[in-house]
Amino acid sequence: MPAAFLPPDWQRALRAQRGRAVSTLLGLVWGTFGIVAMLAFGTGLREKLERESDALGRGIVIAFPQRTSISYRGYPAGRPVPLRLEDVRALPAQVPGLEAASPEFIRWESVAVGDRLLRTNVSGVDPSFGLLRSMPPQPGGRFLNRPDLDGARRVAFLGERICQALFDTQDAVGRAFTLNGAPFLVVGVQRPKKQMGDYGGLDDMRVTIPASSFQQVFGDRLLEDFVFRARDGADTAQVISAVYAALGPRAGFDPRDRQALNIWDTTEGQKIRTYAFLAMDLLLGSAGAFTLLVGAIGLGNLMFVLVQQRRREIGIQMAVGARPSWILREYLAQALVLVLAGGALGFLLAWGVTEAVAASPLVESVGRPRVSLPIGALTVLLLAGAGTAAGYFPARRAARLDPVEALAS
Repeated sequence: MPAAFLPPDWQRALRAQRGRAVSTLLGLVWGTFGIVAMLAFGTGLREKLERESDALGRGIVIAFPQRTSISYRGYPAGRPVPLRLEDVRALPAQVPGLEAASPEFIRWESVAVGDRLLRTNVSGVDPSFGLLRSMPPQPGGRFLNRPDLDGARRVAFLGERICQALFDTQDAVGRAFTLNGAPFLVVGVQRPKKQMGDYGGLDDMRVTIPASSFQQVFGDRLLEDFVFRARDGADTAQVISAVYAALGPRAGFDPRDRQALNIWDTTEGQKIRTYAFLAMDLLLGSAGAFTLLVGAIGLGNLMFVLVQQRRREIGIQMAVGARPSWILREYLAQALVLVLAGGALGFLLAWGVTEAVAASPLVESVGRPRVSLPIGALTVLLLAGAGTAAGYFPARRAARLDPVEALAS
């Protein structure tokens, strides 16, 4: 109880104004709870969506060859764009600022283990695909590597759900299955992940094999898509333009023809989420700050009433030599004690609610609410500002009282 931190005479004054004091304290508690809890839930939801978005691949661009819309070197518009392995593999040397690129073949094919037969997404890729598409292996396994690609090895990296469906376990490294009648060895299984966004199905049901092995088994020559990423996300637009310039002459389309490739730039979605959550944080923070302001106004009113009740005591203090600055500091400190007490209670209540939600099934829907350092710093600043503003004017009024008038009141 904040009264325990105050001198006995102030405790008596608060008891005399118990209803007003309780309502003021509750306003401060609710205002603090609103700021901390709402921003903590906003942080948890933002981190959840960012994590699920990054599960597709952080900062990547996925390009799908389409049809031309501009005639080029005698070829008419409307011609399909033929994209081959060597076209994509040449990009890192031709495009400044490109971190990595991987071609991708895609087929829906049947995979089998014994009498179990499942139809799923099969991708033929280069080793950089795992890093680009955020596909970390579970302990004991690995993603595809360069020797797998160079040797056209019959190896595969499985999504966790397709692995469970085929082998009744997620520990299937070293076990075999057949793909289009050809035997493949499992070298890794993907860690479970929540994924927001996909093409051709979620990664937990994907079978990934080396592009060279894919060509041997299926004979495909043209790519369904390719994935790449800029070293600096801020340069993604320039890198995309450079990719058009590099691929155009090789694949037979005008580099100015933006319809030749269907570009999915995931960094655009990340920017939209960033601005959306910034707006949400500002809205929630403003709502909590407004509630805290109402509590501060109530505290200021309470302080004025208490100063009025103690006019005689203030007069006695000043008559025996108390300076106005001492009176000002005393009342300002007492206002800060009250506002910090309400803030501490509100903070503890918000912390308890966030911990309860973090330990409940709700975390799957709203994310794990987290009281971050910026939220804590913002709350402390708002509380200090509210306490100073609420206590200053009553304290100044007390310091300016005339001792004779105060004693006669």
